[in-house]
Amino acid sequence: MPALPDFAALRVLVVGDVMIDRYLTGRVDRISPEAPVPVVRWQQQEDRLGGAANVALNVKALGAWAAVAGAVGTDPNAASLHDLLVATGLPGHFIVADPDRPTTVKTRVISQEQQLLRVDQESTEQLPNHIAAQLVTAIAQRADEGGLSALILQDYNKGVLSPTGIAELLQLAGRHGILTAVDPKADNFWNYRGVDLFKPNLREVQQQLDFAVRPRLDDLDRAAAVLFGRLQCKQVMITLSQHGIYTHDGSTSAIHPTPARRIADVSGAGDTVISVAACALASGMSVGMAAQLANVAGAQVIARPGVVAVELNELRQEWARLG
Repeated sequence: MPALPDFAALRVLVVGDVMIDRYLTGRVDRISPEAPVPVVRWQQQEDRLGGAANVALNVKALGAWAAVAGAVGTDPNAASLHDLLVATGLPGHFIVADPDRPTTVKTRVISQEQQLLRVDQESTEQLPNHIAAQLVTAIAQRADEGGLSALILQDYNKGVLSPTGIAELLQLAGRHGILTAVDPKADNFWNYRGVDLFKPNLREVQQQLDFAVRPRLDDLDRAAAVLFGRLQCKQVMITLSQHGIYTHDGSTSAIHPTPARRIADVSGAGDTVISVAACALASGMSVGMAAQLANVAGAQVIARPGVVAVELNELRQEWARLG
């Protein structure tokens, strides 16, 4: 097993749907007399960076330079998100404002470490053309400055990534020799043509193909052949939940089992996988080794409640133990 790379030299820009993951925590002592639902006695509220911002936070936690590009509204939650960016040391100047959309917030109601309810504030409308152009222009200016190692496109179907914007960003990355990695969702699934790493999850692949795709090598190889054919991507990585991660580098494929032992919360696990995989590939690791490292990181974050970033020292120790 090779040593864990030093990610400090990497410069990674994450583009996509930024959001706040909000946690309302309280105690449940009784059922409401008004309806058969628990009454939660509020104790605290905590906001964390979510979506593409959580991917950037994971990249930064690995020791790389990270920034996030996306869109917010002009509401109080936009100010809260900017405060979170400042507090975590992530640049906020790639975030554009659209006054006609809310800042995306996912609010989870938690009691006794159990999620009781989630409420989403969001818009799934595509950004207006003039605001989308502002975003692409800011990213292009950063790419023109040089030194970007990777561009991660983190798509949650909230409207920041459009077919036109995706094509412009991939062309931009190609001109500058920047590695591209994509965590897709349904709306733009087939728009990421020519990407270096295409990383859907198994359910997303199953929804897009007209044949059964089970978490076994022959099914996944058949699915990967379709992805390679339609997307002309260089490498495929499919997360399989408890079954691990499937990889195909264009010639060889494998399923890498997960080392997860305890599952407290799977929220944000995909964010960790794409951030670790992209950084690993940008550091020269093979896609198979990148998947094994991502597996270790993913197991780490799902063992803790809520959306959290990877812990680098713990990752180093676990990776060395596997070696």
